Amino acid sequence: MDWLNYHHLLYFVTVVNEGGVVPAAKRLGVTHPTISEQLKKLESDLGLRLFSLRGRRLELTEDGKMVYGYAVQIFGVGSALLEAVEGRRCGRTVVCRVGVDSVLPKLVVSRALGPMVDALGDALRLRVVEDERAPLVASLVARGLDLVLSDGPAPPSAAVEGIDSHALVRSSLGLFAAPALARRLRRFPEDLDGAPFILPMPATRIRRDLEQWLGERRLHPRVVAEMEDSGLVKIFGQEGRGVFAMPTSVAAEVVDQYHVELLGIAEGVGSSVFAIARNEGHAAVDLVRGSVPAGLAVS
Repeated sequence: MDWLNYHHLLYFVTVVNEGGVVPAAKRLGVTHPTISEQLKKLESDLGLRLFSLRGRRLELTEDGKMVYGYAVQIFGVGSALLEAVEGRRCGRTVVCRVGVDSVLPKLVVSRALGPMVDALGDALRLRVVEDERAPLVASLVARGLDLVLSDGPAPPSAAVEGIDSHALVRSSLGLFAAPALARRLRRFPEDLDGAPFILPMPATRIRRDLEQWLGERRLHPRVVAEMEDSGLVKIFGQEGRGVFAMPTSVAAEVVDQYHVELLGIAEGVGSSVFAIARNEGHAAVDLVRGSVPAGLAVS
């Protein structure tokens, strides 16, 4: 094979991402037979069988998985190229695509990206998406993102792909409540027993650490809500629906913006921010990883 037909490769990736030929055809606006024909041509060009049929469902072969991994990286590089070109046309010199772990408070994210935004100003085009850590790191590996901000490091396996994690900050965790509720919870932490709580989702590290902290003190809060979106957590907390946790590094902003009170600090429970990126160097990413933003000092 002397050259690769990227059009065929696009059809292949779309079939995998959409979960079948029919949804891929709908996504691309072509007919079902067209997709099937392009897949056959790609397999012929590569000399590999990419799919196996299990019942009525297509599944990737081992060769198909290998080709898909490279294909995702190819289209990630292509996306980065288009972003860079568009940035040049708009008079911007740096494009940075950032993935934000949905468990991170938005105030913390804003602080973490501050050095990049402040230093580059109008030269920067920033694109931010939100998701869970695993798919964000996968997109980073595939070059669909330049930086991931998360409350934990990338898995060790990511190092093989040239990905490393840089700890920006570790902050203690504060517990907050609206004034009316705070007046009922003056004794800290004793009054938290039976108090209404708005907690992060069960799978998060902060949730596990906070539950351990409460358990060690034999405190049994009444869970009224479990939420992934930190902004929604603060809004519910502002409305007096329950106690909620936020990093003490942004305590002043939380108190000021949401008109709540800091009940106390969950000693020993930390909130971390990690910058996860490829170790190739990126003008904007290096500004984030190279310094701890003001207000995010370890506390």
